[in-house]
Formats: sequence, structure tokens, C-alpha cells
Amino acid sequence: MVHPNQQLIDAFFEAYAKRDMDGIKKLMDEKVQWTFPGDHPAAGIKIGIPEVIYFFDTMADIMGKSNVTAEKLVIGCNDEYVVESQRITTNRDDGFNLDHYECVLWKFKDGKITEGKHFFAEAEKVNTFFSKVLQ
Repeated sequence: MVHPNQQLIDAFFEAYAKRDMDGIKKLMDEKVQWTFPGDHPAAGIKIGIPEVIYFFDTMADIMGKSNVTAEKLVIGCNDEYVVESQRITTNRDDGFNLDHYECVLWKFKDGKITEGKHFFAEAEKVNTFFSKVLQ
């Protein structure tokens, strides 16, 4: 059985794929915060639905050009958090590629996504990748 918070994540990605902003607003707190480490243009803390959606759009653009393989390794859920452990690999035409492990920690309150944080096994490797592809 899928945990209700995992269902919220799945519903978010369905709404996001359809560009259903009303659906996203039902799933995501208006003051949502999203953290992506590094010192490249996509790094930092995004606050509010518009900033978080812009971040997801930036990632979708990069990964859409990167022939990504995303392998979910472990997912853990409770009433307040979901953690997804993943292996992400890219196969870009420009040769700037990434093969790394990361975790995404999702936080929930009152049936909505309130926060997301990325954690990288090799932060400098990820930072270098995004610095190069966002030039």
C-alpha cells in the first residue's frame, strides 16, 4: 500500500506535468520551501509555489537535455516526511555527465507539501555538473 504522503508527491508530479496550477495549489503549501545545495544559478532556497515551480522547470529543462536515468533505490515514509534515495545518471551530447546518489526529503503538514531538500553523496560533483550545464 502506498503511503498517503507518497500519493501527494505522485499527485503533485501529475499536476505539474499538466501545468495544473490549481491542482498544485491544493497539494503544495503557498509558503513551500525547496532547498538545492550548491553555488550555481539553480542552487539555494526557493520560497513559494512560483519559485519552486520555476526551479522544477529549470531542472526539467536540464534533465530533458541529459538523457537521464533515475533509479529510486529506497523510499521511506511517515506522517511528516518522505525520503527518496535515488541514483541519477546522465548521458549528455556535450559530455558533461553525472552519475551520483542523492536523497530528497519531502516534508508535509495538513495534507500539503511544505518543504523539500536535496542531499548529495558527492556534493562537489553535483555542483560542478550544474555549474557547467547552466553556463
